[in-house]
Amino acid sequence: MENLLDVVMERDIAYSELETGESCEPPRRWAYNELGIGYWRKCKPYLMPIHMNRWLRGTTALSGKWQHDYIRLRREKHFGLRHRKLLRLSAIRKAYSEKFPGVDIETDVSEFTSPLMRKREPKSDS
Repeated sequence: MENLLDVVMERDIAYSELETGESCEPPRRWAYNELGIGYWRKCKPYLMPIHMNRWLRGTTALSGKWQHDYIRLRREKHFGLRHRKLLRLSAIRKAYSEKFPGVDIETDVSEFTSPLMRKREPKSDS
């Protein structure tokens, strides 16, 4: 049933784009959660604009010191994931170089490295 709904939705989107040049699905906007992590959110109609709704504004604290621990843990998680990918890539490169010793294997690791991860060269006193 879900496949059928997906096909119908694709057909409706294609038809509306042909007729009007715009999609019929609701627009999306870039929003932030309480920890400052960005994500795409679908726009919905509200009875009152969010910036005028005092009750909604008072229910969440969007900044504060309570966020620092969570942000640090999230940063550590992403650095660990990137480090594991880099280790996996180097293991694959080593296995291929052992299997095919005459071939130079070049891999692009620029997506895994950042200025924070690069080793800094010591400054010379010249």
